Amino acid sequence: MGTFCVVDMSPRILSEDQSEALEIFGRQISLRLQAVVQRRALEQALAEKERASAGLRASEELFRAFMNASPFLSYIKDAAGRLLFYNRSFAKRFGVSEYAWLGRTDEQLWSRKLTKSVRTHDLEVMAGGKMVETEEHIRNSDGSVSSLRSFKFPCHDSAGNVLLAGVAVDVSEEVAHQAELERYHRELEDANDQLRKLAVTDELTGLRNRRSFEERLVMEFSLARRRKRELSVLLIDVDDFKTINDRWGHAAGDEVLRRLGMILRTTVRLPDLPARYGGEEFVVLLPESGEESAMGLARRVMQRVATEDWENQPLTISVGMASMNELLENGFQLVELADEALYAAKRAGKNRVMVHSG
Repeated sequence: MGTFCVVDMSPRILSEDQSEALEIFGRQISLRLQAVVQRRALEQALAEKERASAGLRASEELFRAFMNASPFLSYIKDAAGRLLFYNRSFAKRFGVSEYAWLGRTDEQLWSRKLTKSVRTHDLEVMAGGKMVETEEHIRNSDGSVSSLRSFKFPCHDSAGNVLLAGVAVDVSEEVAHQAELERYHRELEDANDQLRKLAVTDELTGLRNRRSFEERLVMEFSLARRRKRELSVLLIDVDDFKTINDRWGHAAGDEVLRRLGMILRTTVRLPDLPARYGGEEFVVLLPESGEESAMGLARRVMQRVATEDWENQPLTISVGMASMNELLENGFQLVELADEALYAAKRAGKNRVMVHSG
């Protein structure tokens, strides 16, 4: 069917979710190949059965010998739905002798719901004079349910009476495989959704990652320059984060980043995009926000950080802010200006907001 290859220019170790997604995909391909082989075998067997059926008119003994040797469930009914013949495969499927059901009608053998469906198909075949293909679900003698693909077609006896002939193929395994394929397809879709989410989301904080932020930055910068709109960036760094890790451990440091991500997510406006920029640095993209609006958000974030009940020690942050100007050629320069302002805040004593003045 072809080759599926995943290539990455950088060496990496697949995550558990990614490995599981690839395994699911592989199993899906394997099952599809099995289904194709079985379907082709079934089609070939049906074709052989059709060719062989033409020779059955030669004699009744040849007809019975062939039908009883056939692996397919075969039967003949009269116009009233009474069974006139069924082969050994049919008898074995339903746990009866070769003659026990002769003369019985559909109403005597099946449930009311199934009888109505079966009779509708039977009458359609005899009235229309053409083959009808149906799929029926029959309860076996052991209580299990089989899926049968039934091919019904009209035939005539020596007196010219219209009879109903049927050949049923047990497709229970195919139906089960199809259900399994659909389940794997759903699992693969779920895995793909998870992969798409992971591709743009920082796993620790739940915020967008740097890649996602930069893609949005390019778009917003182009839009702001084209439509003469305001655009600002906040670059945020946790003060003395290394000290937190060294004193309280990396788990405590991760918890600080998670909670800071939550503060950003619940403080920014709906159009704003908070993201984890890397390490203990966060960034917020503020479309249609100038210096005054951006400073207001920076102060609200700092206030939230100051009033938050931190587990081990009080936390402070430094913030650098930069806004759009006509000299900028791209959004990354805007981030660079915010980064310069951030370093100015660090040099000025930390725990403050600095605006790029250039």
